[in-house]
Amino acid sequence: MRFAILLSVCVSLATTSLSNGGEFSKVHDLPALKSGATDLDAILLETHALIDAANGPEDSGREMVKVSIDGQDIEIPHLSLASSVAFPNEVFGFSYTYQQADKPISSVTIDLGDSLRRVSVSGESADKVGALSKLLEKDFDRYATAAGGVKFRRVAGVCLSMLFLTSLMISSAYCWNTRNRRALGMPICSAIGFLLLLLAPWNRLLPGFVLYQRYSPFFLVRHLPEISFLALVTALAGIPVSYFLSRRER
Repeated sequence: MRFAILLSVCVSLATTSLSNGGEFSKVHDLPALKSGATDLDAILLETHALIDAANGPEDSGREMVKVSIDGQDIEIPHLSLASSVAFPNEVFGFSYTYQQADKPISSVTIDLGDSLRRVSVSGESADKVGALSKLLEKDFDRYATAAGGVKFRRVAGVCLSMLFLTSLMISSAYCWNTRNRRALGMPICSAIGFLLLLLAPWNRLLPGFVLYQRYSPFFLVRHLPEISFLALVTALAGIPVSYFLSRRER
């Protein structure tokens, strides 16, 4: 009796594993991204064309686009290009999903946000799933940025806050004890750096994902994140520079 039960369990598990074995999937996490609406349109159209080529032009899969505007998610129950959606000059969340069961490519998810950027492709054809996944990863890598996202901002913010506060306390005590006015640059740079960390809108300056309806023609507006980050680095570098200058002039 026990042997019969054990045999039936083994057969059931084997059947389940065989039925799941026909589904292949690829998942890639993406770095921080900065893209224009027309750039994203090209990726969406290319993805749609590859799905049609794999599943057939008569495929009637379900597609949906979701755009995050001012904290609200707007769902569009079909493929809609980013440039055709009426939104402000920049948005910080966009996703595209495709679903159709029992197809060479049965599911595609492109999820782009501040905390997560992920591309997921699954289907019954390992070759087509792998090809589309690699293509999407390559296309999005062209719009990767060096820094951005919730995790980056939290880690960098905590480390820099501790550094600026420690520098402010130590340099203030140093200036007080030595009565060296030439060393005032150290606490001043420390205070400026700490205020930049507190007051600058880093969630907009260093987002995990930002989609522009159109790029600004003005250099300062277009490169404001880089300029703000450079100002922070300058304040940080000004601390040791002020110290060495004060030592040389004594």
